[in-house]
Amino acid sequence: MRKSLTILGLAVALAGAAQAQDYNNPPTLENRNASGFPYYMLQLPSPASITVDGFDDDWAWFDPEYVLTMDEWKDEADRPAPSRDDLDVTTKMGWSGSRWYVFMAIHDDTLSHEGTSVSRWDGDMLGFILDPQDHGRTRGKLGYSQEYVAAPGNVTTNNFVERYPESEGGDGPAAWRQFGEAPNLIGAVRVEPAEAWGLDSWTSDTGGDTYYEWSVGVWDLFEEGGPSASTPRNLDAQAGADGAGLSFVFFVEDGDPGFNNDWTVRGSEATARQYFALAKLLRAGEFNAGTAVEETTWGRIKSSF
Repeated sequence: MRKSLTILGLAVALAGAAQAQDYNNPPTLENRNASGFPYYMLQLPSPASITVDGFDDDWAWFDPEYVLTMDEWKDEADRPAPSRDDLDVTTKMGWSGSRWYVFMAIHDDTLSHEGTSVSRWDGDMLGFILDPQDHGRTRGKLGYSQEYVAAPGNVTTNNFVERYPESEGGDGPAAWRQFGEAPNLIGAVRVEPAEAWGLDSWTSDTGGDTYYEWSVGVWDLFEEGGPSASTPRNLDAQAGADGAGLSFVFFVEDGDPGFNNDWTVRGSEATARQYFALAKLLRAGEFNAGTAVEETTWGRIKSSF
């Protein structure tokens, strides 16, 4: 049995016109990326040098030109963007072999760690999804997606989990849960100031920072037998400036008390047509590692990070 969109609980979204969709004619980058411009993942020069611990001292190789900044996100309800003192997100995305690597820093005026479940979707938290088949385009039929959630604070399970089936009562074979566990998924989240970690809500004049870091395997399909029976996706085969790239999406929940606000990197047409945002995979040598870039959208990193 293969993990499908039906298993993931997304079949309802595929009704009507989406079922008859031409999978070889996805939205353009301008329509599927919230920024209107390409997103990028950079090939790691040395995967072994990355320690997933919530610190980015081992990301010095990353070319700041390709940092994803708040300018390239949008509110799901098309509300105006908050000030950077209220919410500011910067993200570095990398890849190597069949793995996706991410470091994300979120500055917020209020840290709101509501609840003890990582799947609460309330308060500050993060959802991230991979769609290796790009809504079935690479196979000419409906595909599937790898969906995960993460949250800071004192939760009763790991701070990173696969959203399906682990948080939905165990739908599907138990072996699928392994896709949300180490070594397939390795994740870390930390908070500054550290004393805010165990609090439901924390506010100060300077705000607070949440740091997410993870590495996760990318798979063609989830087979019933789990990772050992499944086929990893060869990301090098879809890399390059003209390559197919990798479709993905982030959802950041700004859980200010009384006002939950979802931010995403996918554009409105991508949302309507079930396609996610798309990132180009640049190989080593196709970007200038560690090159300082000033006053550009991708290179504008807040000094607070």
